[in-house]
Amino acid sequence: MDLSLFDYSYPKELVAQRPLEKRDDSRLMVLDRSNKTWSHQVFGDITTYFKEGDLLVLNDAEADLIPFGETLVPPLPPYIKRKKLCDFTDEDFERYRTIYAKSPGSKAAPTAGFHFTKEILDTLRKKGVLIQTVTLHVSHDTYKPIRSENILDHPMHGEEYQIPQETAAAIQKAKSEGRRVIAVGTTTTRALESWAIDVRAGLKPAPTTTSLFITPGYRFKIIDALLTNFHRPHSTVLVLVSSFAGREFILSAYQEAVAQRYRLFSYGDCMLIL
Repeated sequence: MDLSLFDYSYPKELVAQRPLEKRDDSRLMVLDRSNKTWSHQVFGDITTYFKEGDLLVLNDAEADLIPFGETLVPPLPPYIKRKKLCDFTDEDFERYRTIYAKSPGSKAAPTAGFHFTKEILDTLRKKGVLIQTVTLHVSHDTYKPIRSENILDHPMHGEEYQIPQETAAAIQKAKSEGRRVIAVGTTTTRALESWAIDVRAGLKPAPTTTSLFITPGYRFKIIDALLTNFHRPHSTVLVLVSSFAGREFILSAYQEAVAQRYRLFSYGDCMLIL
């Protein structure tokens, strides 16, 4: 499948260089896969799209600090410009992580979860939404651009993931009862879908490595909805969301997001794909 099919253009000034003052002030684009429609909301509205019995799955991975001169700093992606040590701020240390991060070992943070606050998670629990975690230690595999003309020639070197037994049981129960499993982020998605493949192969839920590259035509086995940030052209994560919602629909939604001046990438806004 040709790499050029996963391209779009955007003004560089839309790349978010700082997080918003409040996590849940981010804009939320809600996509309906069935009707091929979208609406514009703010992240604080996300609770209205959940119902009792939904299972929300979070990636609790935490990015390790990296050396910058003689100081350790968060591993911000290169499109967030921090050329000198003084360019890093306290908010980088506080906000380049989710509020539920607890498993260090990642080379990058699972950014789709940046928008959640304790209040929003508490509201979801009161609504009867079940919340579980997985761990996928994000490597350069997740964000490395595709260089091959045919996306299927792109190498994936592997990321370690673990599905806790309690999470595995909750997923199996939700799927058997026809309840939705909603993944926060492409990293959570890869962990869940990799686990489903491993379970079918008779492997037990233990720390293991996944090299799964989800491309169009993949049949999703676990997730029913996906919360995700906006992704760069020619990235494996853009291919993943295109596989979930349809390439043409996703690229049309991206064009709309650019026209509406959404903030892009790690510190930017997000979309909920239903």
